[in-house]
Amino acid sequence: MRLIYILAAVGAPVFSAALAMAFRRNAGQFRGDQLQSAGLHHARTSDLAADRANSDRPPVVWFEVEDFLRYFDHFRNPTGLQRVAFEIFVEAEKIYGASGHIKFCRLSIYSKQFIPIDFDTVISAYLNPPGANAPWKTIGEPAQLLSKFSHTLRVVTRHPRFFLGLLKTAARDFIDLALRRRRFERMVRPDDIVVSLGASWGFPRYMEHIAKAKRRYGIKFSVLISDLIPLEHEALVEQWHVVQFRQWIEEAIANSDVLLNVSKYSRDMLVKLATEAGWPLPRVEVLDLGTGLSDRTIAQGRKITSLPQRFVLVVSTIEIRKNHRLLVRVWRRLIERHGADALPVLIFAGQIGWMVDGLLAELAACNYLDGKIKLVHGLSDTELRQAYRSCLFTIFPSLCEGWGLPIAESLIQGKFCVASNRTSIPEVGGDFVDYFDPADDDDALAKIERLLFDPAYLASREARLRDEYRPRSWADCVHGLIGQLNQTAPAE
Repeated sequence: MRLIYILAAVGAPVFSAALAMAFRRNAGQFRGDQLQSAGLHHARTSDLAADRANSDRPPVVWFEVEDFLRYFDHFRNPTGLQRVAFEIFVEAEKIYGASGHIKFCRLSIYSKQFIPIDFDTVISAYLNPPGANAPWKTIGEPAQLLSKFSHTLRVVTRHPRFFLGLLKTAARDFIDLALRRRRFERMVRPDDIVVSLGASWGFPRYMEHIAKAKRRYGIKFSVLISDLIPLEHEALVEQWHVVQFRQWIEEAIANSDVLLNVSKYSRDMLVKLATEAGWPLPRVEVLDLGTGLSDRTIAQGRKITSLPQRFVLVVSTIEIRKNHRLLVRVWRRLIERHGADALPVLIFAGQIGWMVDGLLAELAACNYLDGKIKLVHGLSDTELRQAYRSCLFTIFPSLCEGWGLPIAESLIQGKFCVASNRTSIPEVGGDFVDYFDPADDDDALAKIERLLFDPAYLASREARLRDEYRPRSWADCVHGLIGQLNQTAPAE
């Protein structure tokens, strides 16, 4: 049994390769000797009938969701990437699912084959993620698992059920490969478009597999590029990610029929990068995102996290570029100026990310400013919505973004936000937000201090927000997305 646990831990690189070789070596004999007696002739007849029906339909938009599903293998709560994708999936299924105009598929990280899936698989991953039982304390831990064998063995033997779950997914994909069940090639047709909304740069050779699928099936491809931060701000990410991301973006540009961006800023940076590198661009579009949390995400039966009576909220993964350290300095100065009793608690709501060991050590050393700063992990969507509604206001001090989803979430809940003035962030908040220079402590202090100690000003800003703010719905976002993708399909 211990060997199985180890194989589960190293599943993608080792287990996948071994099973792939075994299945490919024996696939012909297995199919000839076993499947025919199980009714293969009937299956082929059904496939031919499906082929004829498929040939007359209009092009389908296929949402490729492998990175989404595999993320929730390891984590319970989404980052902004998964939240945006999920809201789009939900609305797309609601609007277009019954007509068959949109479908879902996976490019399996194990078998490297496309597998059609139903929408219930997407919903289940988000609402009941296997990652709820994962052993990780930070987002970066799974990537470090294989760095030291003794550590790997210790983690796997302590959490056998979790790792066996990962193994089952890999095994199921290879069984599907051998039995040729859920056959994507029987459902896809030329001019269908596969769209990736997530973090496909984490999938080894992803674009190579996309290129092969385009040649084999005659499909088109689109990818949503959330940001170019690894190339714009190399110091704010780990070096391996810079190299990985640059290769991915070059291949994404070469293999896409339309490139989607989440902001005008991201689009302009993409055009600049491609021009400087000499990469020919396909059509480039800005996808205007929606706002708010889907009602489908309300969790049942979970313990509600207790929050302080008075607090200011900061929602983001806790990583270096999100600039939490600025707020620690600002809160310390506010305590010195006004006294601890006059200040609300500052809540950092988000998962622990990367390159923040110094920040966490600093907070521990000062006892989180004697309780005036609190880290809260693992809020459900219901709890997050309540946190927005209960806070005094929100702060978003990020150094760089592709969009800035927590700003929009704050505004739709009627809560004023004070935010960084960098990159795409002003596109999200417009003139409903106060801005500061995230590299200027004095500027941030002045803007935050006014909100804390001038209640009439805060009330007037919230009143204008209630009267004038008109959020874009996720349904509008999906209609826009399908319209952009349909321009890639040939006219009927």
